[in-house]
Amino acid sequence: MKRFIRSVLPAFLLAVSVGQIYAFTNFSSEIAAYIGETQKNVQFAFSLGIFFLGMGAAFFGKIVERNIRLSTTIGTALFLSGLCVTGLGITAKSLALVYVGYGLLVGLGTGIIYISPVKTMMLWFPEHKAIAAALPIISFGLGSTLSTIVYKGFGFGGPDSLFVMRFLGFFDYFKVGEGGLGIAKVFYAFAVFYAVPMVIATFMLKKPKIQVQSFGHGIPSLEFSYMDLFRNRFFWQSWLFMFLNISAGLCLIPLAKQMMKSPTVGYSEGLITAVIALCGLMNGGGRFLFAWWSDRLARRINILLLILSISAGIMTLSFWPPVIGLALLVINACYGAGFSVIPAILADHFGMTNISKIHGAVLSAWGFAGLAGNQAAMAVAKAFGGYGEGGHGYVAVVALLVVVYLANFVNAFVLGRSEVKGAR
Repeated sequence: MKRFIRSVLPAFLLAVSVGQIYAFTNFSSEIAAYIGETQKNVQFAFSLGIFFLGMGAAFFGKIVERNIRLSTTIGTALFLSGLCVTGLGITAKSLALVYVGYGLLVGLGTGIIYISPVKTMMLWFPEHKAIAAALPIISFGLGSTLSTIVYKGFGFGGPDSLFVMRFLGFFDYFKVGEGGLGIAKVFYAFAVFYAVPMVIATFMLKKPKIQVQSFGHGIPSLEFSYMDLFRNRFFWQSWLFMFLNISAGLCLIPLAKQMMKSPTVGYSEGLITAVIALCGLMNGGGRFLFAWWSDRLARRINILLLILSISAGIMTLSFWPPVIGLALLVINACYGAGFSVIPAILADHFGMTNISKIHGAVLSAWGFAGLAGNQAAMAVAKAFGGYGEGGHGYVAVVALLVVVYLANFVNAFVLGRSEVKGAR
């Protein structure tokens, strides 16, 4: 029971809260309409948020190792203040403030909170490292689904919100249609809504008194050096795996609705809504399934080859447009799986002593992928005529993803060989 109170519950509360960052697509069009900017410019706040998420994870690893409560307090403060600043930016019709709020503050806070529970979970459950590390990461993947439920269900998202909230007048207050100011109020409401579980979790999360002995090729704390880490081949191959896998996912996931609505695919609105709703569940499910699977493999690192084989295969099938809905679900599962298995793979190789620092440094790849993936997909689609009638943007993006996944398969194969050599 103590393990649940001190690790599982707070890890879930923290991760599912900051997973809200992946729900930004729900709000971008309304923000753009109210502040008078293009949706592309507003959507860049999400790319900035992912960049600073990676930077927060990379540069706050030392604080996470030293003081878990301090790191979660800093992360919570940044995340909640970022939501408020985003609301202020919308109210003031300032795109720059939206970038500062959602891009910088929410991004940094999310990155710090993301890595904070991971080592703690692995210390409490050393016999199931991958599943333990995956739990907060699974919760993060489900965060966008929770955010969408809050947005739609509590009167924020329009006439399909809960009847009782409409009856109480919440819909009118938070109305976001036609560029209404209600979209700013939504972010203030989110700050209040997420403050409660995050503050409670900050005081609950605690490392066990008996530390698990380091294993693998661990670097003692006093000898740890980022310069030595950055000279390590296994580190850079792990970084490249994350960068390519995340970039590929972000080529597809943020543009899913556009691709499914394109004449090339022609999905109905109902089918598009169903696919998007299932994506969050597939993301979380993939994180759990592949982490559970990796705990049962003689060589955990082989799970990366499986993830990339499935990803490349489904994208190859997606040259036939009707498959794209299924591909989105599968890619979401494999995209999430990359996050859930990498902490245990790093712990197997480097040991537990400095895993928060090492994991955070690898996650800097997330930041750069946040800038590269989405932008690359938009640039390629535009160069080939977009997603409209007569354009070849759909086929071009699918081809790009197949190439990226195959290149990453080669990288993961070499990474596995490096791990074997390192173990000798």
